[in-house]
Amino acid sequence: MSRFTPATPRSRRLGRELRKLRDAKGLRLEDAAKLVNCSTSRLSRIESGDIKPRPGDVMELLVGYGHPIDAEPGTSLLVLARDLKESGWWQRLGALSNRYATFIAYEEEAVELRNFEPTLIPGLLQTEEYAREVNAVGRETDAEAIRQLVRVRLTRQQVLRRKPKPLRVHTIISEAALSVDVGGPEVMRDQLIHLVELAKLPNITVQVLRFAAGAHMATSGGLQILVFDKDEPALGYLETLAGELFLEAPRDISRLNQVYDHLRTLAVSPAESVKLIKERASDAQERMDHVDPQR
Repeated sequence: MSRFTPATPRSRRLGRELRKLRDAKGLRLEDAAKLVNCSTSRLSRIESGDIKPRPGDVMELLVGYGHPIDAEPGTSLLVLARDLKESGWWQRLGALSNRYATFIAYEEEAVELRNFEPTLIPGLLQTEEYAREVNAVGRETDAEAIRQLVRVRLTRQQVLRRKPKPLRVHTIISEAALSVDVGGPEVMRDQLIHLVELAKLPNITVQVLRFAAGAHMATSGGLQILVFDKDEPALGYLETLAGELFLEAPRDISRLNQVYDHLRTLAVSPAESVKLIKERASDAQERMDHVDPQR
């Protein structure tokens, strides 16, 4: 029954539904595994979403639990199992780490993203030039790898305008991210203008956390919270120097939401934030004019 890892929103959903059927039947994990002639650990990983079962595997479990495969919930679970075989665009690229590819898979299925960025503009809101500068700093030296990473970032941004339900984004950006000179004044000006334009979209809200807000609960770094529909549990994502971390435990998600609500309270309003971003774009333009008075 083995399939690919790590878990995705769909594989977690399928696993959760299969576990509900097992629990309703009153079967222990060990007993259910014997019904379909697989190990207990594999069935456990199917239920956690870490293994993606084939439709045939799901059929075996449905029959074992006494559910017809041509009636609900069996029909829906088989459709979900077939969908798991479809590869996402990110799976066809070789430059992505497993964890980054997993994050993209979750991002594609999320309905809402809440994130805080302490030093950079969020990836989903970056211009191509800004993204290129960010990816070229210390991460990659190969030009083709950098181009691919930039393409990935731009492709990810399609979720902002997908039909019929674009991803809802609420982002809190530290004032430092408006000040860090990425790529020079022209790149920064274009990025800040782009940010203002994106903030006009009904599904995007931008708030700036000003320096004057003082110390806060996220001084150690940024955070992201992905929210899903269909009762799918939220997912936390943190980038650290030691690597990326996924957080799923309800206690961890509750803590992240607490921190995020704290930051949202400290940040200036969306209207004030847009005004500040426009001012910083004008400052970048003035720096350009100072360097080249003929502009």
